[in-house]
Amino acid sequence: MFGGMLIAGSLSAQTLTDVINEFNAGVEKVNNQEYDASLEHFNQVLSLAEVVGDSASDLKKSAEELIPASYYKQALLFLKRRQFDNAIPYLEQTIEKSNEYNNNEEPNQKATRYLMQSYMMEGQRNFKNEAYDEAIANFDKALAMNENLYQANLGKGMIYYAQNEPEMMMEEFNKAKQGAMAKNDTETVHQINEKLDDYYNRFITEEMEMLDTEDPDYQYVIEACGDALHANPENPRALYHMALISNKKVEYDAAIDYAMKALNSEKDPVWISAINFELGSAYQNTAEYDKACEALKKVVEEPFLSKAEKKMASIPGCN
Repeated sequence: MFGGMLIAGSLSAQTLTDVINEFNAGVEKVNNQEYDASLEHFNQVLSLAEVVGDSASDLKKSAEELIPASYYKQALLFLKRRQFDNAIPYLEQTIEKSNEYNNNEEPNQKATRYLMQSYMMEGQRNFKNEAYDEAIANFDKALAMNENLYQANLGKGMIYYAQNEPEMMMEEFNKAKQGAMAKNDTETVHQINEKLDDYYNRFITEEMEMLDTEDPDYQYVIEACGDALHANPENPRALYHMALISNKKVEYDAAIDYAMKALNSEKDPVWISAINFELGSAYQNTAEYDKACEALKKVVEEPFLSKAEKKMASIPGCN
């Protein structure tokens, strides 16, 4: 049963009887989990009670208590089915009506929490379906409820990544990173950095492929690396290319610095070999032969291994 006993009414006033009948019908629908139908009856109770007056005031108050509860119960049915788009309007009505009638405090609080989660879940579903405008709208609604919900900023950043909108992507990713770092959520920070690296590394690759092999001008590569490092100062591929370019420009100290930083975050064995090759080359050119030998011995992947072996052969005692 929901809310107790049905109410037995007096037949002394037909209009009051109508109010009682509507109320009892609503309770019956609630007990049968027909919450939409119950709402029709309870709203009719409110309309009739305005006509009847004071004698229907208790019924009106009871209906006002059951209306937010019915919205909430219907929302829960949709949530159990993971139908977040259907649950959202019922959760919104739960909050609106409980605030209007100043009742149902606990359902109000739970509905608020579920509503924010539903906006997030629906936003993620929209994103997967490439319904980007709808996804942003849902993420914005979640942020309106909690401006510190950095997961919503992450969702918006992913959309702008997919839409190739770098300025808006960076704005949302930076907000998400700040929120994640405040919560010590290193996984989210790593996820964002990977996306930023993927986005900007493509431009570095494009500029490298366009270089004139006979007379290379690295300016555009340097600019692409600068953009990548502005987005993520630990981008290992950007740091590697800066090490390579620094060696080409006979700036060996800079090459060593870039290579050492790149090694701190690179995980791929081939790229680790590439970085160590540039590091070893820079040390060799600064006559730091022990360090050069140590770095070159860590080059274990082709096409860098054979080149590293030639360099080691020219360093006394490096075998």
